[in-house]
Amino acid sequence: MICAVLFSSCSVDTVDEQANKNEVDIQNYIKLQKLTMQKSADGLYYQINTSGSTGKIKNQGDLVSFTYKMTLLDGTVIDSTSKAKGINRSTIWGLANSTNIYTLPLTLLKEGESGVFLIPSALAFGGTAYGDVPAYSVIKLELSLDAIRNESEQITYIQKTYGIDNPEKTNSGLVFKKLVENPTGALVSADAPVLVNYTGRLAYNYVHTDASGAYVYNAIFGSGTLGTPTVPFILSQNNLIPGFTEALKKLRAGEKAAVIIPYALGYGTAGNSAIPGYATLYFEISVVAP
Repeated sequence: MICAVLFSSCSVDTVDEQANKNEVDIQNYIKLQKLTMQKSADGLYYQINTSGSTGKIKNQGDLVSFTYKMTLLDGTVIDSTSKAKGINRSTIWGLANSTNIYTLPLTLLKEGESGVFLIPSALAFGGTAYGDVPAYSVIKLELSLDAIRNESEQITYIQKTYGIDNPEKTNSGLVFKKLVENPTGALVSADAPVLVNYTGRLAYNYVHTDASGAYVYNAIFGSGTLGTPTVPFILSQNNLIPGFTEALKKLRAGEKAAVIIPYALGYGTAGNSAIPGYATLYFEISVVAP
């Protein structure tokens, strides 16, 4: 027990020492760079540029897109996006599991605003080394909040991005447009055997790995075929999200559609392992007779 108490005391002392060192390093950096910064109640130092502000604020479920450059105080670059190349980062605001190094800085920004943030290690990577980041490092983050889109704005953005002109909007809120029509094809019904090819996209691009394991930056979260030639897909035997089911029932064999699914017809506010809560989804769906 005595050993445990002593160990705990040493750990607390180490954290306190590092916090004090962080504070000294931050103050020295501010003085050296001749910055004028404020300190938040959490211990974050910040300087905000509001000249490009639209005044728009974030609400739960909004899609927030931003660009940034993350460095150590000595200038070592840890990570960055590229506004010039159209590569940004996006997050759905207000999710319970969304706390990360960007969350606190973003809370201080409205759309169009940017800022410089000095983040002590307790609010960053803590006492764990992370890649090129030594343990207990102060992080400098230059961040610009480029866009805030609610669900309606995300749907409009998807329509514009993928050229979905004059779609149908159903009573449920599903946005639907046939890209290939086949009036003589069999209508998909609950027990009709079919094959369904699909590609699913989010309302934003993100960095992930493709089927070959290579890193890509796009909106695709999944693609594939439901059913096989020997064991076709049967709608009544599968539990799909409501929006996908509604879309299939509007299609015939040989047809293809563009479908935008609001989160209430998708994975709701909880999401699943691959898709965050409040996510608006875009699918291209093709139905093939078995």
